[in-house]
Amino acid sequence: MHNSALEGRKPLLLAVVVAGLFWGLAALEIWSRSSSSGAGASDLFGASGGTGVSAWLMLLVVVGLLVPLLVFAGYAHLWRIIRQNAVQIELQRRIIEQTSEAMMVVDSERRILAVNPAFERITGYAAEDVIGQLPNLLASPTHGFEAYDAGWHAAAVNGTWVGELWGRRKTGELFPKSCRIRAVDYPAENTSHFVAVFTDIAGQKAQEARIEFLVQHDPLTGLPNRLALEDHLDAAIALAGGTAERLALMIIDLDDFKTINDSLGHHAGDRLLALVAERIQALLPEQAHLFRLGGDEFAVVLEPARSGEEVLALVRQVSAAIAEPCEIAERCLHVSPSLGISCFPNDGADAQTLIRNADTAMYAAKAAGRNGYQFFADRMGAEVNQRLRLESELWQALAGNQLVLHYQPQFNLLTGKMLGVEALIRWQHPQRGLVGPTEFVSVAEECGLILPLGQWVLRNACRQAKIWLDEGRDIGEIAVNISPQQFRQPDFAQTVRAALDETGLPAQRLELEITESTVMHGVDEAVAMFYELKAMGVRLAIDDFGTGYSSLSYLRQFPINRLKIDRAFVADIEKDPDAAALVSSIVALGRSLGLELVAEGIENEAQADYLRILECDRGQGFLFRRPVSAELVFPPQD
Repeated sequence: MHNSALEGRKPLLLAVVVAGLFWGLAALEIWSRSSSSGAGASDLFGASGGTGVSAWLMLLVVVGLLVPLLVFAGYAHLWRIIRQNAVQIELQRRIIEQTSEAMMVVDSERRILAVNPAFERITGYAAEDVIGQLPNLLASPTHGFEAYDAGWHAAAVNGTWVGELWGRRKTGELFPKSCRIRAVDYPAENTSHFVAVFTDIAGQKAQEARIEFLVQHDPLTGLPNRLALEDHLDAAIALAGGTAERLALMIIDLDDFKTINDSLGHHAGDRLLALVAERIQALLPEQAHLFRLGGDEFAVVLEPARSGEEVLALVRQVSAAIAEPCEIAERCLHVSPSLGISCFPNDGADAQTLIRNADTAMYAAKAAGRNGYQFFADRMGAEVNQRLRLESELWQALAGNQLVLHYQPQFNLLTGKMLGVEALIRWQHPQRGLVGPTEFVSVAEECGLILPLGQWVLRNACRQAKIWLDEGRDIGEIAVNISPQQFRQPDFAQTVRAALDETGLPAQRLELEITESTVMHGVDEAVAMFYELKAMGVRLAIDDFGTGYSSLSYLRQFPINRLKIDRAFVADIEKDPDAAALVSSIVALGRSLGLELVAEGIENEAQADYLRILECDRGQGFLFRRPVSAELVFPPQD
C-alpha cells in the first residue's frame, strides 16, 4: 500500500480504535454494575443465570479492549514496512537518476513510459519529448528499423536481449550503442513492461577502429602491413580460384639499406623508405596494391595478372623508380632493389605459400648479385632441402634429449618483485650449440613435430615449477606458450589436465599463452576450449596482442586473465608516437576489461619508464633478465 493511501485511511483506522474503546468501556460498565448489585445481571438481561451472563460480559470487555489494540499494533507495523519501502524506492530512484547508462521503461505496446536523466543526456531528447512515443523514434532510418523490432521481439520471447544498434540523437546525429532489453516479470504469460538500458559506445568504437588501423598498417608509410597482405591474398585467391584468373606477388627488398640506416641514422632511413613507398605507389596501376612488410621490404600484389609480360613490365617500372637518385640528409643516395616474384596458381595455392616462394625468389635475386629480379622456380629448392635436413635433426633432438627449457622471469614494473616465469624452449645442438626457437619451431609446425614438442614443453615446465614450489620458492605462475596446432586439438584440455596430474602442480600456478591469431581462426571453438580450461583453474593469456586482425570485437567473450603486449610495439614506444599510442590503447582496453597487462621485450629504461607511467602491471625482457636455465632463475640459498 502506498504511503498516501495509508494516510487517506487514517480517519477510518482511528474510528475503529475509538469504537472498540467505547465498546470495551460500555461492556466494562455493565459488568461492573452487575457485579455490585449481586443479581443485577439477570435483571439487566431479563433472565437468570448470572454466572453465565457475567462470563459473556467479561468476554465483551476483553474483545472491546483487545480489538483496538490489535488494530493499532497492525497499523504501526504496516506503517514501518511502508516507510522502509519508501526509503528503498527513493534509493533506487536516486541510483537510476545518477547512473551513466540510459534507461527507459516501455509498456506492452512499446510506448515509452519513463526515462532517466542519462537518457536525456545521451539522446538529447527531454522526457516529455518521448513519453508515449515508440522506441523506433531513436532508430537510424539508414540502418533500418528491423534491428530494433528484432531486439524487442527477442526480449518478449526470451526474456532478455543484448546487442549493438545504431541510435539517432535529437539532432539527427547517428551513434552506436550497446543495448540490453529485459522483460519485467518474465516468463509471465503476457509481459506488461520492458526495461531497456543502453550506453553510447562511439568513443569505444573509435578507439577500436584506431587500434585495428594501427595493427593493419605500417605507421611510417601508412601502407597496409604484412598481416594485411595475408588477408588480402586470401581474399584475392578465393576470388581468382572461382574465375580461373592469375595473380602475381612481388616482394621487394632494398639492397644495402642497413648501411644507409647505420651511417646516416634512422631518421634518414625512414625518409628513404617513405620516399620509396611514394614512388612505387605513384606508378602502380589500379589493379595493383602496395604493402610494407617491415624493415626495408615491400610487396606488390597484381590482380589479375593477365600475362608474364605484364608482370615483367611492372617489375621493371618498379626497379627503375626505386633506382632514381634520392636527396636525403643533404646527400644524393642511390638504392637498388632485389625482387622476387611468385604467381598463383603455379607457385602456390594459398597466401603463405605464395609469400614463402616470393621470398625464396627474392633471396635468389640477392644471391645472384642483387639489383635484379627472379621468378620463383623449383630449382630454388636448396632451402627446402635444408629444411628437410633440419626436420630430421629435430626428430633426433626430441628423441635424444637435446631439448632444454630456459626461463625468463616476469617482474612487477613498480616494485621490481618477480611475479612469474615464462618457459622457453631451446635446442642444445651437438654441433651448433644452443639454438633459439625461431630457427626450428616453424619447421616443427610444418612437419607435425609441434604436438609432441609442445607436450614435452608443457610437462617439463609443470615439473620444474612443482620442484620450485616444493623447495619453498614462490614462482607466481609459470607461463607456457601453446602452438596453434596444440590448441586446436580436441583433447587439448585433457592433455593439460594429464600434465598437472602427473606433476602435481596446482592448476592456478599454470598460465597458458595462446596467440591472438590462433583464437581468431575459430572463435566459437576457442571460447569453448577457454571455458573448459578455466574450469580446471588454469590461468589464460592472449600472447602477442596487437598483431591480430579482428579480435577486438570478440575479446570480451574470452575468459582470459592477461594480455601480453607484443615486443614489436614495445620496441618503438620511446621513439614512435604511433607505437606509443597503440601500447597506450592496449593498456586502456585491457584495464576496461579488467585484465592484467604484461609487456614483453623491454630492453631499456625508457621503455620501462613509459610502461610504468601507463601503470602496466608487469614486464619481461633483457633489461631485467635474459632467459636462463632453471638453476639460475633463483640465487643459491645459504
